Amino acid sequence: MTEFSSRWQRFRELMPITRHLAYLDHAATAPISGPAHDAIGAWAQQASEWGDTAWPEWEQRANRVRLTAAELIGAAEEEVALIPNTSSGINLVAEGFPWREGDNVVTLANEFPSNLYPWMNLAGRGVEPRRVPVDDGQVDLDRIAAACDWRTRIVSVSWVGYSLGWRLDLEALVALAHERGSLVFLDAIQGLGVFPIHVQRVGVDFLAADGHKWLLGPEGAGIFYVRGEHLALLRPLSVGWNSVVQAHDFS
Repeated sequence: MTEFSSRWQRFRELMPITRHLAYLDHAATAPISGPAHDAIGAWAQQASEWGDTAWPEWEQRANRVRLTAAELIGAAEEEVALIPNTSSGINLVAEGFPWREGDNVVTLANEFPSNLYPWMNLAGRGVEPRRVPVDDGQVDLDRIAAACDWRTRIVSVSWVGYSLGWRLDLEALVALAHERGSLVFLDAIQGLGVFPIHVQRVGVDFLAADGHKWLLGPEGAGIFYVRGEHLALLRPLSVGWNSVVQAHDFS
C-alpha cells in the first residue's frame, strides 16, 4: 500500500458512513466524522453526569476550536467568532453595517437565498440590492465590476456556487472590489474544508461558513471572520454577558 492510499484509508476509517454508503452529498449536509461524533457524545455524557462542573473544560475547548478556526483560514484569533450558521454571519454584517440611504450591495443573481434575502431586506432602509446575472453558472467578474459604483459598500458572493459549483478567483474579485472602495463578504460554506484559504493574504473583509458541509461537523456550528480593521465598523446586534472583556466579573 502506498503512503497516499494508506493516508486515504486512515481518513476513511474516521468516517463511519463509509461502512454503509458511498456518500456524495457533502455539498448539502455531510455526515459527521467519528471524532466529531465522539466529541458530541462526550459532552452529552459530561452534561448529564457532571452538570456545569465541567463548564471550565467546555470553555477551554470552545476557545481551542476558535483558535483552530482562525488558523484554518489564516486569521488572528480575535478576528474569528463561533456562530450557529452562515446566515447568522451574513446578518451580522447586513444588519450591523453603517448603511446610508442610497448605498448599494452587489451580489449574484444565482446565490443561495441565505446570501440574497438579508441584502434584499435592506431595501426598506434605502439600500439597493444589485443582483448580477450569471449565465450557464459561470460568474463574469467584469459584470460584477460594472455593477459597482461609488455607493457600493459591499460585494457579497459565494466562494463556490451551491448549484453548479463555480469557484471564484478570490484574488481577482477582491482586487476589483477594493479598487472601487467596496468591501467583500465571502459565503465560504461550499469551499471551506476542501479548498485552502488565507483570508489575510486574499484580502476578504468578512467571511462566514457553517461546519456541516466539507468541515464534516454538525449543523449549528459555524465560524465568522471580520478583518481586524473592521471590528469597530459593525454595530453589535446582540449583546450578552460574554460581550465584555471581563466576562466573569458579573458585578
